[in-house]
Amino acid sequence: MNNDILKLNVSNNFTLANNNEADINLNLNPPSMSTTGSVNGVVYDTTLLTGSVVPGATVKVFTTDGTPFAHTITDENGNYTISDLPIGIYTISAVKDGSYLSVDTPLTISNTLPITVNLALISNNLISKNIIYGTLKDSITNLPIDNVNVALYKVEESGNTLISTTKTIADGEYVLDKIDDGTYEVIFSKDGYQTLTLDNIVLSQGTMFNASTNLTSTIGTINSTVSGIVKNELGVVVANAFVGLYKMVNGVETLVAVTYTNIFGKYMFGNVVEGEYFVKAKLA
Repeated sequence: MNNDILKLNVSNNFTLANNNEADINLNLNPPSMSTTGSVNGVVYDTTLLTGSVVPGATVKVFTTDGTPFAHTITDENGNYTISDLPIGIYTISAVKDGSYLSVDTPLTISNTLPITVNLALISNNLISKNIIYGTLKDSITNLPIDNVNVALYKVEESGNTLISTTKTIADGEYVLDKIDDGTYEVIFSKDGYQTLTLDNIVLSQGTMFNASTNLTSTIGTINSTVSGIVKNELGVVVANAFVGLYKMVNGVETLVAVTYTNIFGKYMFGNVVEGEYFVKAKLA
């Protein structure tokens, strides 16, 4: 290697007229000794380092404690170069979409001579799986809701099958990953909120589906229920009996809801707002 022993020096600007003489003296100084080196190489798509080269891969140098130090991108031929690495001990790795981060390869920079390190990517088949993610917020306050139960069901002809569950974190976020292709529904539930279902979610070939939504609080808005059992004069429960719920307002009664008893003689009215009521029943 033929290195310059003196570095280029530059004079001040000067102007020449016709038939002038210019006396320009320069002092050359030896270049400072370099304390950095470089690494180069090729990124391949097989561990044998003989497969296809990988353009557009990210190559990164880390210090021994795992701190990122420098990175670059491979060219169309899979080549990379990272310069200005201070003398020291490092590791180097590469990654690209569809692969795992390659194993840490030791790298020692001991002088200014370039080091060659070829790297191999390892295919990651999980990348082809699907992901459902999102953020859950309160529909009134727009604040994130933590600890929401998130259940993923696969929709099939034989019925829905529970695939996985998770919970939201403090900022309302959740992620469901490694999901096979298919049609799904997601059910969100938490005490104090109305249960919500998002259905007909179709996933295929690495879909990343954003299922962010808002939940409606029931705190302070949970209405009452009215329930009971209807029996005849012999004390036998009566199925299919008419049951009417009447509300009294200013002495006037109004029929506001109707139901029928089940086979056990039971009935129930849900979502009954505040007020004065009574119930009437008769054989159907």
